[in-house]
Amino acid sequence: MRITTQMLNEKARQTGLPLNSGSLLNHLNNTASNDSLLKALNRNKSSAVDTRQKSAYEKLEKNASQLQKTADNLAAKGENSLFAKARESKSTEELCKEAQALVQEYNNALNILQSAPGALNDYYCQMLKDAAGGNSESLAGIGISLSKDGKMTVDTEKLKAADIDTLEKVLGASGDFTSKVSFVAGRISDNARAGAESLTSQYGANGNLLAAAGSKYSFWG
Repeated sequence: MRITTQMLNEKARQTGLPLNSGSLLNHLNNTASNDSLLKALNRNKSSAVDTRQKSAYEKLEKNASQLQKTADNLAAKGENSLFAKARESKSTEELCKEAQALVQEYNNALNILQSAPGALNDYYCQMLKDAAGGNSESLAGIGISLSKDGKMTVDTEKLKAADIDTLEKVLGASGDFTSKVSFVAGRISDNARAGAESLTSQYGANGNLLAAAGSKYSFWG
């Protein structure tokens, strides 16, 4: 409600207090105006933060979805699988390209998760590291090594020199590395999508995700 000079004068007469209506009126109305401006600024700041967070969630969802897809491609079975085609063509070129893509997407996921706040993101980051760490020796055998921060690097020549059977044992359905990566990537993607949707709808999805944590996070013990 905007305060008028008439209202102030009437109140002054009722209380018997002297009143410089102009200065007080200006002060009160300016205060109201400043409060409105402050609220508007806070709303704008909050909106900017939400926009950045939503963008980060969308980036993470896209990355995790691609990581899951690449892991599933390597773990696929059947005559149309990458390994079946490699045996038919007697070439590991496509397998090596897919393995390098997996490493790049895995590292990107770690980078995003490590810069994103939240206990779930920390947990997913550790799960990815555990998936790789539990297979560090077999990965090293085909030229994929792990650094202290959990990132992977590829010795391209050693990877290309690996035979199809060895590659399949490490990266295919014969092993468990890519299936673990696929599982974690799927959870990351789901959580990121829920986060982005919660910012859009103003509905917090964390409760549902955390409630389901016990059943979803027991993939490998």
